[in-house]
Amino acid sequence: MTWRREYTHLTTASAEAVWKRWTTPADWAVDDPDLREAAFAAPPRVGAGGRVLNHGTPAQRFTFTELQPGVAMNFRIGLPGAVLSFPHRMRQTPNGLSVTHAVEISGPLAGVFGPLVGRKIAAGLPAVVRLVTTNALADMAADAREG
Repeated sequence: MTWRREYTHLTTASAEAVWKRWTTPADWAVDDPDLREAAFAAPPRVGAGGRVLNHGTPAQRFTFTELQPGVAMNFRIGLPGAVLSFPHRMRQTPNGLSVTHAVEISGPLAGVFGPLVGRKIAAGLPAVVRLVTTNALADMAADAREG
């Protein structure tokens, strides 16, 4: 069984600027109001692990499962009887860069963890995607001023 929710936002930010935010640990806590801290070796690689600490919950270990620069990033957290994944995708469209963040829970207990854990994460996806793209645009503007 799989439980999944996603949110997509169009932006004029570049794929490179969004990719930087996805792969820089310090940016994760800036872009996600529910996250207190993220730690992983940068640049990340598939199979490498890291740690996230949300406000009010114990730290959780995660593993990167997909890294396609400028295209896709995914990481997963093991749960009892389920796997919590965070697929990220971007693609260029005629109207701008389409940036999608998703939460996916798979496994025998996905039907339990979806409503318990996934629903709260999914509710935060619009804010996170907007912060990622807004901060990517700010990074681009700062780089333009410096260069």
